[in-house]
Amino acid sequence: MRKNKHVYTPARSTPASRPQDKTGTALIRLNTNSIRNKALKDYQKAEQELERQKNLLKRFHEEDVPGFRSWVHQQFGHLLTRQRELTQAIDESRNTIFEIQALASRYHLSEAVAYKKLLWRRAHPAEAEEEDRRWEEVMERERQKNERHAKHAHTPDDEEDDDQAAFANNDFASISDDAWENFSDYFEDMTGIRPPKRDTQTSKVDGKTAKELYRNIVRRLHPDHHGQMTEAVKGLWHEAQAAYRRKDTNALYNILARCEGGESGLGKQSAVSLIQNLTRQLKQVLRTTKQEIKQIKKEPAWDFKTRILDPKFGSMIRHDLEDEIVEGEWNLKSVTNLLKQLEREANRPARHGRPRRYERDPFDDRLF
Repeated sequence: MRKNKHVYTPARSTPASRPQDKTGTALIRLNTNSIRNKALKDYQKAEQELERQKNLLKRFHEEDVPGFRSWVHQQFGHLLTRQRELTQAIDESRNTIFEIQALASRYHLSEAVAYKKLLWRRAHPAEAEEEDRRWEEVMERERQKNERHAKHAHTPDDEEDDDQAAFANNDFASISDDAWENFSDYFEDMTGIRPPKRDTQTSKVDGKTAKELYRNIVRRLHPDHHGQMTEAVKGLWHEAQAAYRRKDTNALYNILARCEGGESGLGKQSAVSLIQNLTRQLKQVLRTTKQEIKQIKKEPAWDFKTRILDPKFGSMIRHDLEDEIVEGEWNLKSVTNLLKQLEREANRPARHGRPRRYERDPFDDRLF
């Protein structure tokens, strides 16, 4: 029987043909004039609003504050005189108490004895100066002795002591710049150690922002960027230096915009991204300025020419001054009583036996 040797072969499948795109592809040129015009309007609006807010601040500092002070002196001169007298008397009494406590700590005396010593020093300034000189010599010899001892007696706890000293130094940062000089002298009298030097505290945020803006302006005004320095560029350069000295970030932003947008400022040829970026920066400064004005509006000097027309405003100022005088009289009475108590203790005849215990806390915060 003959066999059929037919071999099955599958039919080849033809690939599906892709539909042809008969429309074609082309680049469409966008017209950015409308976008640029809108961005320019936003920038100009923010710039005008910022200028308006700056004028409000300028009016407050140059007109409202001096005018308000003059008005208060005219209306309540006698109350201001009394307040000034109380403040001076309180400061003198507190300085006396600080001197007593410093002497008590330096020479390991009771406060009553330190009070008598202070009176003697004031009556004999030359002898007091010689006494201070000898005390400084003793402290210097003690310091040198401690340094020699530290070189030969290193302990594993030195690192921990250094950390504690660093922490103590960081505590000094909480003291304001105005009080730093008086505090450093008082600290030295109390401990015999001069506090570490420090830089004047400034607004770190504003200083950093002004520094970054100034650097950007310098790079853009460099001859490699502008070529020959024209009179307009020289004017921008001098404006930038003056604004940086004042830490005036608003002026620096404006100068930077004029540098990046050309000497004539932003215009039809400026990039949209540049305009939008500068607008964001202006709005950020605007928010900060508005927050500052919001706080200033709480001051009685704000728009005082309108406020003094209301009789209640004058009554409020008088009431505040009278309250401050009452508080000042109470503080003066407190420090005066404290000095009188020390005087009684100093003039009291010495008694044998146990020393008298003080009923007063020498570091009572209410007195300071």
